[in-house]
Amino acid sequence: MKKNIWSILVTLSVILIILTGCNSNSNEHKSSSSSKAELVKSSSSKKKHSEKKKESSSEKESSSSSLSSEVSSSSSTQSSEDLGEDRGGYVTTPEAMRGTWYSKGEDGMKKLVISEHEITLISADGETNHTILYKRTKDTPSDVSESERQSKEEWRSAGNIGTNGISMRGWYQLQGGGEHFFTHEEEINGQKVPLVLYGFGANDLTDYVYYPSEDLANQQSDAKYDDINYKF
Repeated sequence: MKKNIWSILVTLSVILIILTGCNSNSNEHKSSSSSKAELVKSSSSKKKHSEKKKESSSEKESSSSSLSSEVSSSSSTQSSEDLGEDRGGYVTTPEAMRGTWYSKGEDGMKKLVISEHEITLISADGETNHTILYKRTKDTPSDVSESERQSKEEWRSAGNIGTNGISMRGWYQLQGGGEHFFTHEEEINGQKVPLVLYGFGANDLTDYVYYPSEDLANQQSDAKYDDINYKF
């Protein structure tokens, strides 16, 4: 009887030891699996963070490259003055000269319109002579066809005369005087009035005086001023 009890106890001890070992191995396996999962999760997080850094860096480089390209393009546009066909850019009129002006003569009311780079003369009968002011970069050629002359009819080889004047000649004009415009000021009816003096020919004599309004042009149509050199 004692032997049977002893055998049963030994058997129970062995079973308990086996169960304890299995439970320990299971816990170790779970711990190992958990550690591996955490390691994978940490590695994935670091990879995503690294990828975000790369994307941010790439976006910054792209933005910087785009801005650099825009600045370069803008600088190129601003520095370029070559308009082609011997034109080295526009000639700019004095600010005081810009606007619409009127001159009354025996033939009627003439009009003069001046903008930053263009001048338009309108005769009393409505004939319009529009011109664009350019800097000529080469000497005027002599062997030009009539069709070529007509294609550049509105172009003028122009230049500034001091700070208050503009001179211009036909784009292919070889002989004869050009045209000139000067800003001027006179006291009329107790007030200082801006004027534009216009002349054509080899000298700076004035052919017409232009006023800032039709009313003044009508009132002063016969006026002669001592400080203006008239052609007639």
